[in-house]
Amino acid sequence: MRVEAHVRPGLPGMTIVGLPGVAVREARERVRSGAASAGLPLPAQRMTVNLSPADLRKEGPGLDLPVALALLAAAGRLPRGALDSLAAHGEVALDGLVRPVRGVLSVAETAGKMGLRALLVPVTALPEAAAVGHVEALGVRSLAEAVAAAADSRVRDRLRRRGRRWLRSRSGAALVTGHNGPDMAEVAGQRHPKRALELAAAGGHHLLLVGSPGAGKTMLARRMPSILPPLTRDESLEVTRIWSVAGLHPAELGLMTLRPLRAPHHTASRSALVGGGSLPRPGEVSLAHRGVLFLDELPEFSRDSVEALRQPLEDGMVTVSRRSGSCTFQAACTLVAAMNPCPCGFLGHPQRSCRCTAEAQQRYQHVLTGPLGDRIDLMVEVPPLTTVALDEDMVGESSAVIRARVLAAQAFRARRETSGMSASSPDECGRNPRLLEKRLGMSGAGGRLLREALVRSALSGRGYVRVLSVSRTLADLEESASITQEHVAEALALRLDVRACVAT
Repeated sequence: MRVEAHVRPGLPGMTIVGLPGVAVREARERVRSGAASAGLPLPAQRMTVNLSPADLRKEGPGLDLPVALALLAAAGRLPRGALDSLAAHGEVALDGLVRPVRGVLSVAETAGKMGLRALLVPVTALPEAAAVGHVEALGVRSLAEAVAAAADSRVRDRLRRRGRRWLRSRSGAALVTGHNGPDMAEVAGQRHPKRALELAAAGGHHLLLVGSPGAGKTMLARRMPSILPPLTRDESLEVTRIWSVAGLHPAELGLMTLRPLRAPHHTASRSALVGGGSLPRPGEVSLAHRGVLFLDELPEFSRDSVEALRQPLEDGMVTVSRRSGSCTFQAACTLVAAMNPCPCGFLGHPQRSCRCTAEAQQRYQHVLTGPLGDRIDLMVEVPPLTTVALDEDMVGESSAVIRARVLAAQAFRARRETSGMSASSPDECGRNPRLLEKRLGMSGAGGRLLREALVRSALSGRGYVRVLSVSRTLADLEESASITQEHVAEALALRLDVRACVAT
């Protein structure tokens, strides 16, 4: 986006054109007062600001600083060409200070792609802007300092030195490899669900936990991020970009270091889950990118909201279209959902009897439609905790131990793919399932079992791919080059046994 300004004799006033939103139109008063407070009053003439391209709607206070600099340059307060190849982003306060706004990381990335030489941002937003590395980020505290930096190279040198000191003082924001959240060792028993969580973490598989109230479904799901591998730098940039645009990550914290866990309430609307609004904003599925989206009490969500998750779960991205345009947000998250087997929660409970009618049970379970269930790789029953299980497994494995196995499985997968066996994809499966099985190392016995299940269990083509993918992850956890019959059998059991349990 380019900001242009023109000052001419006439009735004093300022006009902003180029489809400005409400916050951009209000920049007239903020910029006028901020410039006066900074000792750089705007001229009492007719001023016009054009935001290019003119057919794209502009929103947010981040345009305050570039508008102010453009007007001061047009009024002769800056040398000609001082703003060439210079970008700016920030809100101008009435006292002339510059405040951070959301979306700093995206602005820095765009400035780098455009080949601009420097980006002026509020000094508190410097850690986030400097993380890109493709453009020189200079932190300023006030409008007066921004004007001085644009006009004088010596001021820019001083800002560079100050910025380096600022970043060194915040070096604790570097990427970490640990996790400070709840630990899996706090969960007693539940070895089968823990195995499913480990499998989901190793292969990025979507998971459904079914069990009676108090069985530990929520406790297990909230510990899922603790066994996930640490974010890589590229993943950290992706996650921070989304959270910065949503205004949920303070820019002074730099890049996000931990995988997100989003747990929206069941009253969340469709737009809240997948994104929306007149100016499209990321929803919960995008905020959980590279992390976990936890939907507790899945049947309590509206069917429309849950069905909207089909595309994000399949493609890892979601496109929000509006009359004014469309936005595509990344949404490669791991879905962990939890539900009771019936409205009262005690269908199939060993000690308590279910009070629900058959019609109520059917209505409750109807939210898990066939197309959505096809996209869930693992469906696991979480049984009520017994005293026997409590005594046998009072202290379970820690998250660090499980995470080490997950990392080992992913490292083995990377070596396997480098050696010639590529990752699976639905398109490849549709073209030649036998070839895909061969590339993934499917054994003869395993392939026969999978094809038998395809006929007897009425698996869809997508379900076939999901079972094959889970089988490959099971083999990776054991660092096995081939998918054995045992791997396929376990993958089928993890996918099909809960459907039978719920229908009991």
